[in-house]
Amino acid sequence: METREVELPTGTLSLSVERALWPLDALCDFATRRNPKRAFLIVSKVLGRHIPAAPSLMRKSMRDLTAQVPDDLPGPVLVVGLAETAVCLGQGVYEELARRPGWNGLYIHSTRQQVHAPLLCRFEEPHSHASAHLIYRPESSDLDLVRSLVLVDDEISTGTTLANLAGALAEHLPSLERIVAASLTDWSGGRDWLGLMPRPATSASLLSGRMTWEPNGSVVDVEASTFDSAAPKLGILDQRRNFGRLGWRDEALPLPEPQIPAGAPVRVVGTGEFTYPAFLLAERLEQAGHDVVMHSTTRSPALPGRAIRHILKFHDNYAPEIANFLYNCDPASPRLSLICHETPGIDAQLVKALGATHLDFGAVT
Repeated sequence: METREVELPTGTLSLSVERALWPLDALCDFATRRNPKRAFLIVSKVLGRHIPAAPSLMRKSMRDLTAQVPDDLPGPVLVVGLAETAVCLGQGVYEELARRPGWNGLYIHSTRQQVHAPLLCRFEEPHSHASAHLIYRPESSDLDLVRSLVLVDDEISTGTTLANLAGALAEHLPSLERIVAASLTDWSGGRDWLGLMPRPATSASLLSGRMTWEPNGSVVDVEASTFDSAAPKLGILDQRRNFGRLGWRDEALPLPEPQIPAGAPVRVVGTGEFTYPAFLLAERLEQAGHDVVMHSTTRSPALPGRAIRHILKFHDNYAPEIANFLYNCDPASPRLSLICHETPGIDAQLVKALGATHLDFGAVT
């Protein structure tokens, strides 16, 4: 068993790794949240969000996690990725599951956006800077037939959020028999959250163990412009194209074709919940021979230190009242930057800071 103590300005994380298919240091690092509800942050190295990651590394983590999901799940299977962090991971797991013989499934992700569609359910992520999640009723899908549910998140600490989600969804899935909670890291050892699931449930992860947090009483420098305080001003998103909020099967996704000089290193930036299409573009460019890393913007406020070495702050492209951040992305880097978004516009501050080309996927035909 590997043990680790992580000292942060706000307290101490004590970690015990009980099982690891990937080493701890290959999967994550740690930082301080600007959030009094949970003043620490587990920062993934393979999500392509806070820390830049090569698309090939991201794909390998998706495949290795999918391999831990039982192959005898009765279908149809509903796969759900949690916004914002695990939208890309969840869709990647779905695509890998879809390679299995006889696969019958559907992907959908939770969202913090209001769209013109029937709402299926709402659930809470208590520790988050944005606690309320929405799930919309999938288009062209008979939820009455779903027999298995795969919930995908980047990390599990107490399991409360996934238990909340499963409970909310089970009311709409009368044929549900089994639940799998899939995550890159599962720190919930010793907590009986699986017993709170509405159906028999198991967990799948690349690393599992236990985690305790001991705050030291330090006052957290709170980011004032958080999602929950600004959410009433959001309005309704003009969703020009469905990228997963209303369900996803095996649709072909049109990608833009930016002109990249041969051999140029590239940075692909996803925005908020809009990450899987950006990942596919980054993966295609990497396969074409470019040196590519992927980042994503986030609403999650963090302090500099440890895993957070550089911070860009700008306006949210979904709602300017909300602050957005891009971490560990030094504008002095020589990489050519491509910002991918589904909204009609993007903050000019971010475009200018990175000298970026921005790509509106909502307008691609």
